[in-house]
Amino acid sequence: MSADMYHWARKLHEIRFGQLEVARRQAESWRTGLAGLATLLGVVLVVKGRDGFSGVAGGWRWAAVVFLALALVLLVAAALFALSAAHGSPADSEILGTPEDLRDWTRVEVERIGRFLRLALGLTLAGVAAVVTAVGVTWLAPAQESSGTLVQVDVRDVRHCGRLVSAANGEIVVAVEKTWHVVRLDDVTRLETVEKCPA
Repeated sequence: MSADMYHWARKLHEIRFGQLEVARRQAESWRTGLAGLATLLGVVLVVKGRDGFSGVAGGWRWAAVVFLALALVLLVAAALFALSAAHGSPADSEILGTPEDLRDWTRVEVERIGRFLRLALGLTLAGVAAVVTAVGVTWLAPAQESSGTLVQVDVRDVRHCGRLVSAANGEIVVAVEKTWHVVRLDDVTRLETVEKCPA
């Protein structure tokens, strides 16, 4: 055997017997990278979104909340898979009795690490997509229509309660359901804002 082939044979031997440690180091690096990516993207997108969901129309608001909750679940699951890949499972504390057991366990463990890393990557990408979708909903969804200021106006024996449309030229306009009432200010005996109109 030539010196070159001997060197490569030794290298192969080292890799074969060190594959678990290599896989763990790769998993640790991936775990750190995925966590950093999720954090960075979440911070950038959430900071640039609307101040809250209150300005988003009803159904869209719930869609954004559902996507954010889904993103949280996906990112937590991704972190747990990456942690398990990098550090093993708490159930793996048994001491193996024979070299064959150790060899078989190492082979299974290296396969598990690769599978868990692929799962963590997929879940992270899905979680990031859910965050992007939620923020996109808050940016692009139609704004909730403002109901305006509710007022209660007493005109002699008649009471109008509804949305204040305008007040100009000695008159106020109050929208009660689909009917607009024009009232002269001289005829108003009482005017006040209210939280809601009585049923």
